Amino acid sequence: MLTGTRIEAPKLGSVAVTRPDPWDMTDAVLLTVLCLFCAGTALGVTRRARSSCRNDEADERLVTLGELVAAFDHMLVRKGLMTRTQLDLIRTGTRSRGVVTGMRTTGAAREDYREVELDLMVSRCGGGQFPIRQRALVPASALTRVSPGNVIDTYYRPGDEGAVAVCVPPA
Repeated sequence: MLTGTRIEAPKLGSVAVTRPDPWDMTDAVLLTVLCLFCAGTALGVTRRARSSCRNDEADERLVTLGELVAAFDHMLVRKGLMTRTQLDLIRTGTRSRGVVTGMRTTGAAREDYREVELDLMVSRCGGGQFPIRQRALVPASALTRVSPGNVIDTYYRPGDEGAVAVCVPPA
């Protein structure tokens, strides 16, 4: 019994098999190499342009110890941590030891330094001692080093014992 349905034979297409053209792949590789070459050239030119703005190594020189000390001294004076007179005493004065006999904080501060008023008994190089009261900025981490009874570095001029500089390194 037929219901009116027709069955047709499947349509088959043809498949052609060919070998890939080696020139198609070569063109893609050549195009990739050309792009990489152009990018590398552009980066090299940019890098050379940036480096030409900088100083040559021939223009550079080593800093001497004197220049380094002068720059450091200038920084201390500029920040207000020491005066020029105190720096001169430290650089050219007589180094001695001072015993702290009293210490009072003034409440003033600069950066990580606290201002204190010290009562000192400074030892003379030739023997003997002299008392002095000195205001100094001391690192906050070294405030315990300036408590009464401690010994700190002091600098003075033998002919002028009225001016003393103290030096307390950070803890």
